[in-house]
Amino acid sequence: MNFSRIRKAHVHKDKVGALIFLIFSVAYGVSSQDIEIPFFAEEDAFNSRTLPIALAILGGVTALLLLILPSSSSEKEASIGQAFRGLYWKEVILLLILMVVYGLTIKVVGFIVSTTLFLALGFWVLGERRIKVILLTSVPLVLIFWYILSQLLDIYIDPGSFFHFLGGV
Repeated sequence: MNFSRIRKAHVHKDKVGALIFLIFSVAYGVSSQDIEIPFFAEEDAFNSRTLPIALAILGGVTALLLLILPSSSSEKEASIGQAFRGLYWKEVILLLILMVVYGLTIKVVGFIVSTTLFLALGFWVLGERRIKVILLTSVPLVLIFWYILSQLLDIYIDPGSFFHFLGGV
């Protein structure tokens, strides 16, 4: 077999990112099926699986559109290896570490504190250095999201074991 005739695969950087995002969305959608639904909430229109499934579908559709639609990038096509060069690997790894730490701390310090810290540190990792902007973005966003979930949708959000340790109800 003459391998010299095989053409090198060319791909844009945004297509590689879209493919990774599609794989992540499918994996997230499959794993969301493992979320347990309390027996009293099985018939509800909105339950613990609803938002993860919606996010997986939205992410999958977005990734498919990015893969199917022509690239708006004016840069030349590159090999797959070149597509991975020049990406922000340090930031990606730091954000993945932040996600793991967030998942480990949410049950201890609670939703509001852990999510606020996660967003603030995430903004910092992504390059925002103005403390005022970080705080005025992360704190209201978390409080509004908490209010919608706990007060409007009546979803119980555990305040965290540290809060219970301090004597919270």
